[in-house]
Amino acid sequence: MLIVYLAFCESAVLGTLMEAMLRSMGLAVFVMAISGFSASAADVSCEGNEENLQVYLDMTRVLFNERDTARVGEFYADVFLSHNTEYSAAGPQERSVAYMKRLWGKSKEAEPVRRLTNNLVICREDFVIAQVTVEGVRVKGPMEGDPEEGRPYRMSAIDIYRFADGKVVERWGNSDKLTMIRQTGLQFDMSYQPLKAAPKETLPD
Repeated sequence: MLIVYLAFCESAVLGTLMEAMLRSMGLAVFVMAISGFSASAADVSCEGNEENLQVYLDMTRVLFNERDTARVGEFYADVFLSHNTEYSAAGPQERSVAYMKRLWGKSKEAEPVRRLTNNLVICREDFVIAQVTVEGVRVKGPMEGDPEEGRPYRMSAIDIYRFADGKVVERWGNSDKLTMIRQTGLQFDMSYQPLKAAPKETLPD
């Protein structure tokens, strides 16, 4: 296979075609691997908080892994508080179910194939805290200079959810986006951008 590949590379055009084919084969293998992935049992400490734990696990399965955006309202309160700083927002922001449906829809467009694996889940009172691994294939996104479609990545993240009446009413989250950016070759503007509060209920185009 290596000899054949080197022979093809003697021609710039054929070499490029072979490189694209090998990348596609690698992508297909990756997609099959994570699509059939069966996560090993996470380290869970949630005695007495089984109801919130189950909602969290269902949300992980439905939204993160199955990517079923039509079911967002099953897991989020009509209005909840997000402490994430996505899109340069500073401080907590009120988010609605409609906003989250748009957010999950854009996420699915950028990463149709994604797998979240729970490594550690801890429950305390109304809170569920999870350390997770996220694997996906990035095919598009809002950043400038997106690379050729289909580059896989793996990163870690920590999420904290507060539940009330079986739904998320508050969330804190941080992920190792820099690792994802490096693994997918994404490029974006690194110039100084001061913190500012984002307008409510908006998403980037």
